[in-house]
Amino acid sequence: MGSHKISRMVAACCAIAAFGVVSRADAVARFGTYCQADFQNSWQNSLPYGWDVCAGFNDELDDTDTKVFYYNTHGAKSWYEQANDQQLVEQVNLFFSSTHGGISATSGQIYMWDQNQTAETSLMRLGDEGYGTAIMANYSCHLLDRTNNGLWTRWAGVFMGGLKYATGSHDTIWFSYYTSEVGEDFADNLQSSQTIKSAWLDGISDWYYDQDIAVASFGNTEADCANRRDNMKWQNYISGFPVIRDSQVQWWCQTQWTDY
Repeated sequence: MGSHKISRMVAACCAIAAFGVVSRADAVARFGTYCQADFQNSWQNSLPYGWDVCAGFNDELDDTDTKVFYYNTHGAKSWYEQANDQQLVEQVNLFFSSTHGGISATSGQIYMWDQNQTAETSLMRLGDEGYGTAIMANYSCHLLDRTNNGLWTRWAGVFMGGLKYATGSHDTIWFSYYTSEVGEDFADNLQSSQTIKSAWLDGISDWYYDQDIAVASFGNTEADCANRRDNMKWQNYISGFPVIRDSQVQWWCQTQWTDY
C-alpha cells in the first residue's frame, strides 16, 4: 500500500463549469466505454480479444445501469482531456477505458487508434462538469505507477476536478483469450456490492497470466484517502463519499498487487 501527504499543491487547471454538476438521483447510474484493439498503421501492437473485454463489461453492467456510449478511440484524444470531456466522458458516472497505456515523467498516457496520439492525464480534469465522472477504470498498463511520487505528478489534476476513484495497473496487464472475461467479471463484482478495490482485484486477476493490478484514490486527510480507496462501492460512491476538489485534495493512496 502507499499513501503520501501533498506538501505543495499544484494549481487547478480551470474553474468549475457554470452549469455545475448533476448528481445521481436514483439507483441507476450512467456509464460509458472507450476501447481499442487495433491501431492505425500498426503503430502499436494489436490487443487480442480487446473488444471482448469491453463487450463483456457493457453487457453485464447495462443489466442494472444505463450505458450512455460505447466508442472506439478514433480521434478520441480530446474527449478524454479537458478540451472536450464535458461533451462525452463527463456525461457518465463511471468511465471504462481499455487500450494500451504508458507513462512519461509527468503524465499517464492512454493510447489512441490514431498514429502517435495519446490522451494525457496531465491534460485531464474529471468530475466537475456534466454528470461529473466519479470513477475511471482503465484496463491498460502502467497508468497507476506510484514510484517517485508519480501518482501525484500524473493524476493530481484529474482528481482535483472531483474524480473519486481510479483503477488500472502499476505495470503490466494482458490481452488474450484467457483475459477476455475480465471486463464482465469486474462489472459483475460491482453489481454484487463488492468494494471497487475488491471488484477490480478479483475481476482483473487471472489464473493463466500474471497481472499487475492497482487502485488509487485521493483524499483530504490520510484517513479519508484510505477510506475512499478501501471502502467505496458502486452503491455508495455518492452517499458515502462527498466530492472534494482543488485545495481539498491533500493525500494520495494507492494499493498494488504484482503477478496476481
